[in-house]
Amino acid sequence: MKWLVVAGFAVLSFTGYVACRHMKVQHGTPVIRKNLVKWESKGDATASAQLTKDEQGRITGIENDTEINTFRYWSDSLMLLEHAKPETRVVYEFKGKLDNMGRLLSGVAIAAYADYNPDTVYHRFEYNATGGLVKEFRDYGKDGIYIITYEYKNGDVVKICTWYNNELYNTKELEYYADKKNLTGLEDFKFRKNINNLVGNTSRHLVKKITSVARGGKINYSFNYEYETDMEGLPVKLITKKGKKVSTVTTYFYEAKT
Repeated sequence: MKWLVVAGFAVLSFTGYVACRHMKVQHGTPVIRKNLVKWESKGDATASAQLTKDEQGRITGIENDTEINTFRYWSDSLMLLEHAKPETRVVYEFKGKLDNMGRLLSGVAIAAYADYNPDTVYHRFEYNATGGLVKEFRDYGKDGIYIITYEYKNGDVVKICTWYNNELYNTKELEYYADKKNLTGLEDFKFRKNINNLVGNTSRHLVKKITSVARGGKINYSFNYEYETDMEGLPVKLITKKGKKVSTVTTYFYEAKT
């Protein structure tokens, strides 16, 4: 169970940022004239991805060598399916209720990454007055409840705390580039990377560093992020470092909006 909860942050395990045609302009952000269509991560084909979008510019499909993720929308609801290619079966299904702004209010997930005893998880989401996610509940029934809280500063998430049955499980602290805006609207550390603004407004800037700390104060990991950007400020390359050592290099491919 604990593995599954931790892995919940990594499901849809691509790394990167997506320019969406429908994305709301926030915080004085300029209009983006490109759409991201795919990215490739050096040394890890499973971290690469090809995107599919609908006529509204929403992401409806994400595919790599090991999985296919599909998003199906109705006026007030969403279904997310994750298909494992090697096993040719659905390993994750999420049905969610949307508010009139397209944000998730609640949902039920069935996670069957093992082919026996699938987990059923009940989700609930809360937002602040400016439209940012501040709390998510993940209820595993008899196995316990996880509560994830988000703290903001100047429009950026700077602290994420995960609680298990009212005890602090871990903490993530985030730093940002003040001169690099998050023009493309995804966040690796929110539910399903906040694809299509599923859980509200995104942070204003690109992440510079994330440090995860266990409840005993021990550092789980610390990653530094460096970017190369184009004339519009969109990332064309992301270099992820653990300390000074390069962990991954991801290259992004865009196309002009039609």
